[in-house]
This record gives sequence, structure tokens and C-alpha cells, in this order.
Amino acid sequence: MDSFLGPQVIGSIVMGVFSAATTYLVIIKKTRSELTTQTKTALEAFREKTAAADLSERMAFRAEQKAEMQELRHRIRDHELEKSDMVHKLAAARANIVILEARVQVLEQGHL
Repeated sequence: MDSFLGPQVIGSIVMGVFSAATTYLVIIKKTRSELTTQTKTALEAFREKTAAADLSERMAFRAEQKAEMQELRHRIRDHELEKSDMVHKLAAARANIVILEARVQVLEQGHL
């Protein structure tokens, strides 16, 4: 039995275990490195997509704002035209009132 567990056998077993442990640690390190690289790549891709989405969203918002501003400017012009038209109508109505008051006054004086 002594010869079966001799120093050479024990040395071989220790070397085998050491080699297996070393290989295991190298595999873990390599896997961890690959996962880190994959995570960084995925994170960069996510950031790029997010930045592109943010940019698209901002551009769409600006385009929507420009359209709304254009519509508001158009409405303001329409209202200004309506206001101008109403001012002219008011002036014409006041002129008609003055003329009618003068006619009434002439008629009243003619009947007295």
C-alpha cells in the first residue's frame, strides 16, 4: 500500500488538482472578462440608442412647436385682419349715426 500512495503519486495528484484549479481560475477570469466586454458593448449600444431616441424626440418636439407657432401666427394675423375690419365697420357705423342724428335734427326742426 505504501507504494501506491508514494510521493510520486501524491505529487501527481497535487499537480493535477493544482492544474485543474489553475485552469478553472483562468476560465473564470476569461469568462468574467468576456462578460465585462459584452456588458460594456451593450451599455454603449444602449446609450447610443437612447441618445438617438432623445435627439429624435427633441427634433419631433421642435417640429411640433414650429407648427404650433406657425398656426398661432396665422391665427394672430387672422384676428388682426378681423380687428381692422371691425374698426372700419365701427367707424362707418359712427359716421352713419352722425348722419342719422343730423337728419333727425333737420326733421325735428322742419316740423317745429
